[in-house]
Amino acid sequence: MITKQEYLDRMVNLKAQVAANKLGAFVVSGTDSIYYLTGISYLPFERPFFIIVKPDCSPSLLVPSLEKVHLQNAPNVDVVHSYWDYPSPSGQGWAEKLNEVLNGVKAVGVEPTMPLEIHNQLKGFSIQMLPLVERLRLVKSPAEVDMVRQASHYADLAVQKAIAVSYYGVSDLELFSQSRAVQMQIMKDTEYQVLTTNVLCGAWPAPLSAQPHGVPKLEDRLKEGPHIALSMVRVNGYAAECERTFFTVAPADEVKTAFAAMTEARSRAFAMIKPGAKCADIDAVANGFLREKGYGGRLLHRTGHGFGLGNHEGPWVAVGSDEVLKENMIISVEPGIYLPGIGGVRHSDTVLVTGSGYELLTHYPIDLESLVIKGARLLNQLRGSIIRAAIGMK
Repeated sequence: MITKQEYLDRMVNLKAQVAANKLGAFVVSGTDSIYYLTGISYLPFERPFFIIVKPDCSPSLLVPSLEKVHLQNAPNVDVVHSYWDYPSPSGQGWAEKLNEVLNGVKAVGVEPTMPLEIHNQLKGFSIQMLPLVERLRLVKSPAEVDMVRQASHYADLAVQKAIAVSYYGVSDLELFSQSRAVQMQIMKDTEYQVLTTNVLCGAWPAPLSAQPHGVPKLEDRLKEGPHIALSMVRVNGYAAECERTFFTVAPADEVKTAFAAMTEARSRAFAMIKPGAKCADIDAVANGFLREKGYGGRLLHRTGHGFGLGNHEGPWVAVGSDEVLKENMIISVEPGIYLPGIGGVRHSDTVLVTGSGYELLTHYPIDLESLVIKGARLLNQLRGSIIRAAIGMK
């Protein structure tokens, strides 16, 4: 777990950045950023929350009145201001209170994710958009690495459970229902945090697997072609993912060839991962290899992205990124090939950058032999029929 001292150190680092950028104040408004600085979880809904960080005094919180008591124990914050509600009578809303707290300040930094509604209420200040908290989050502390390592264990478990219940003709309902089993295991094993833990476990069946962000239906069946088992988990605040291409019937030669190219592209990406490597170069090598193999028209995305509090955050392993890997950054490696009408092939792992290279934090098998389901799995079919009957699905 993250200690109180680490939260205090994070704020010291942020205040140093506020001073270095010659800001009178920096307004933190993102939920993940506030969690990163305090460890306090909440659901904002329509009511915004803020941390106001000034270089020469203690940070303060501005929250809706109904959250004031809940947030008074937040580390790094000496003063908790509150506003009435959303919306509020004139003079009692968040905009008036935020301007009061910033009174006397000229240069104000804001996060790139700040909503336009909030930004428009700060017109009286000289605004600079700066990703100060995002930059601090790029390199993980040892405690954060341990948290992502824990999340990676459950990402592996989710993929294992999804593939274990699969058979030719399995419904997506049976696979997505494994999310509950993983969630229960997290509750059993950890000091479960309700608002910062979630599990997505399921599969994108062929041919929908050729659309990485397509939306499968519970009644979809997994038959011929490449299916992609996916788990995206966040465990007590920290995220990880694991994805595997698998088959409920032996793959056709065209798919085998694409699978082999995908795994080779991954190998080339892994060979480059170490401190000092440019993220753009890793992507250029992995996806460049796939283009050389004739799959240029079958690529849809970059090679990877970062993990931490979110399943998608910096560093971005992509051509166009100017980020350079450092020890204790955590990234995914997931080049993919997408064959319209057939399906997609993609593995994804959560990967720690070490002092000399990398460490895989997810470990589910990646070889073709392990990912082809053999046999009828009659017991799975029986269980599946019971699950489907429970919600009235044939």
